[in-house]
Amino acid sequence: MMYNNFDLVSNIWKRQYETDFELLDTPQERIEFLKDLLKKNDKNIIELKKGKLPIAVNQTKLSILEDLHEFFLDKLASARLQERVWPTYETPEAQKIPTKSSEDKTSSKIVESKHDDLDILLMDIAEKEPDLSGGEVWNLLCREMVRKTCKYDHDRILLQKSFDDSDTIIWKSGRGKSNETRLTKDYLERNKWPAAKKWAKENHNKPS
Repeated sequence: MMYNNFDLVSNIWKRQYETDFELLDTPQERIEFLKDLLKKNDKNIIELKKGKLPIAVNQTKLSILEDLHEFFLDKLASARLQERVWPTYETPEAQKIPTKSSEDKTSSKIVESKHDDLDILLMDIAEKEPDLSGGEVWNLLCREMVRKTCKYDHDRILLQKSFDDSDTIIWKSGRGKSNETRLTKDYLERNKWPAAKKWAKENHNKPS
């Protein structure tokens, strides 16, 4: 693929997305992250084509967005290749060390180390309210951030909504220099929440 603006899109990647991407632990998380970026970028392309900007300005911006599309696709292809050789959580290669959230007041179940604090929070919600949709869980998380006494987020890992994207929450992951990670609404609905519901269903009848 020949880029028209490779240096520019590479810098956009480094400034806006690289840190969040590198903080993701598994190829599957990276794949979902890149899918979200592709969807948003494609939406921007469609909106730009409908716009009424001067032709020269429009073509320049369109060229950049199209290069970003190819850049994200290249990253996605690499993530999918990495996924093929990544050990799954069911294999002996995957580490399974019993851990628990520091203030899990409701569940005595041991949670394996493949789950982070956000997973544990969502599992707790899934155990109590399994019929919620992904959108309803997103709204619940947003309400948790402004409550003085949280119903679920006892450890206060949910920090704030992103300043540059209202459909993104910043949460305290303990990873990276900032100790923070981004969670998009789309990623929650398509990946995180279904996984939490599946875990809750599979562990519902297990002894605590």
